[in-house]
Amino acid sequence: MKKVVLLCAFSIISVWMLAACSNESDMQSTSEKPTASEVLGEDSTADIFQFNDTIYKSDVEWTEKTEVTQNKKVGEIKRMTSDKDDFDNGTATKLSKGTVIYSTKERNDILLVSFKGKLKKYVALGEG
Repeated sequence: MKKVVLLCAFSIISVWMLAACSNESDMQSTSEKPTASEVLGEDSTADIFQFNDTIYKSDVEWTEKTEVTQNKKVGEIKRMTSDKDDFDNGTATKLSKGTVIYSTKERNDILLVSFKGKLKKYVALGEG
């Protein structure tokens, strides 16, 4: 019985010492919303705009299958640029100045714009 107690005590102390001597530090990673520079760095022809500090992108496959209804006007495009480092709210890569942005009734992460006579869906690019 004495051997079992000593073995358990030795095992507990060994595990405690190994854990205490570990060089591994706790790391926390945080993710942030992608910037226009990051998105355009991966795909220089991406159809995006920035609204409320969030990048919205068109031609995302799952959104094409998602039914949404146009709600109210929430903003408009202020300028167009292809410079990935010159983006702020109201800037777009393919939409012209004055293009109206609409919310949808069903989803907060999808916005609509009227483009060449039809509504086009743009999805918010989230953290990750």
